[in-house]
Amino acid sequence: MKRRHLLSLLFLPHSLSAQEKEAEWKTYTNARFGFAIDYPASLEAGRESDNGDGKVFKTADGKFELRAYAHFLQVDDGDSLDKRWKEELAERGDTVTYKKKGDTWFVVSGVQKDGTEYYRKLAVEKGNWATFLATYPHTENKKYDSWVAKIEKSFKPFLKGDHDRSE
Repeated sequence: MKRRHLLSLLFLPHSLSAQEKEAEWKTYTNARFGFAIDYPASLEAGRESDNGDGKVFKTADGKFELRAYAHFLQVDDGDSLDKRWKEELAERGDTVTYKKKGDTWFVVSGVQKDGTEYYRKLAVEKGNWATFLATYPHTENKKYDSWVAKIEKSFKPFLKGDHDRSE
């Protein structure tokens, strides 16, 4: 009995380190538009886009992808939260399984015909919008749904401070 207990203790540190690594998260803060979002530390971060509007994060195998970015509303062209909401719903069509809209934000999620699950949140403040889009295989949603829930809770679309939010 003692021998079995000692053997189980021998494997405990390896299990903990794998769990700890899975639990590690980082925060990406976009300096130009002033938004922040947490992401699993295991994701590979791409470089900041040339215009500084966001970044893409992926698993090493490319199965999970997180895009976080922001931009100016093109109000002169009729750009608005309502317009973006309608465009998102039209683009996703009958693949939408969840949708919710508030005064300054919306969420749309579902499963595309190719089996890719998606979750988009978009927020608008004054003349700007910030968004994130997570995509991953629906067959692996047990793993990735918890990531998306944590990412969604961490999303801060408009931080206080001096950010370039005008054209």
